[in-house]
Amino acid sequence: MAEEETGVLGRLPFLAVGAGPPLVYLAGLTPDPGVPDGASRRAELSTLRPFAARRRVHYINRRGGLPRGMTMAEMAAEHADAIRGAFGGPVDVVGASTGGSIAQQLAADHPDVVRRLVLVSTACRLGFAAQRLQQRVAARVRGGAPRQALAVLMADLVPPRRGQLAEGVAAWLAAPVLARSDLADMATTIEAEDAFDLAHCPPIEAPTLIVAGEQDRFYSHALFEETNRLIPASRLTLVPGRGHGTVLFDAAYRREAPDFVAS
Repeated sequence: MAEEETGVLGRLPFLAVGAGPPLVYLAGLTPDPGVPDGASRRAELSTLRPFAARRRVHYINRRGGLPRGMTMAEMAAEHADAIRGAFGGPVDVVGASTGGSIAQQLAADHPDVVRRLVLVSTACRLGFAAQRLQQRVAARVRGGAPRQALAVLMADLVPPRRGQLAEGVAAWLAAPVLARSDLADMATTIEAEDAFDLAHCPPIEAPTLIVAGEQDRFYSHALFEETNRLIPASRLTLVPGRGHGTVLFDAAYRREAPDFVAS
């Protein structure tokens, strides 16, 4: 991949890699705002690599200092302003997990900035398990217990009977390393996503690819199928044997998604 670049698009921190036409990648929920470093950065870069072979990928994470009560529509408006200011026209957008919720709101409210849309491990609204998890995390953040919030978040990301307790303990112990901020803006993002529902938004006009793991624990097949119905020019790919996070590393996704935005 081409040399990495960091900076700010509008008010949003970004990490850019690759060469070619611009593509915006909206990150999933992370403890810290901004551009990751260390092992977290290496992990995120691995998800960008399939796109960066042909595109200049701008990985965007939330900014710090989000005001409490900020809505998903307001977040999408910030993204739209950043894209207009940086690129002057529509770009291809990839949204993963929580980033996918922002991407849907962006494409629905601001069709002038989205050329093609890829949604991975996300749906028209949160599934019950994801909503319950995120509400528990946000409640602990708001209650002044950030270490407990991280323990809950990390433990629930591990499938049942795969070491959830150990992961939760490890996250509690490593909290000062895992999160450099107070997590308030993460809680704001969670609360905004909790209220998001694509069924209440204008129809998305952009051609859209939806990719999800058949074993995703946070979204049901019914939610993925409803998302497909709500977006007129969309197609849905369910990847066998993959879950919420592992689908990002599946060969089918890493081939199909870059080909879709290149078409």
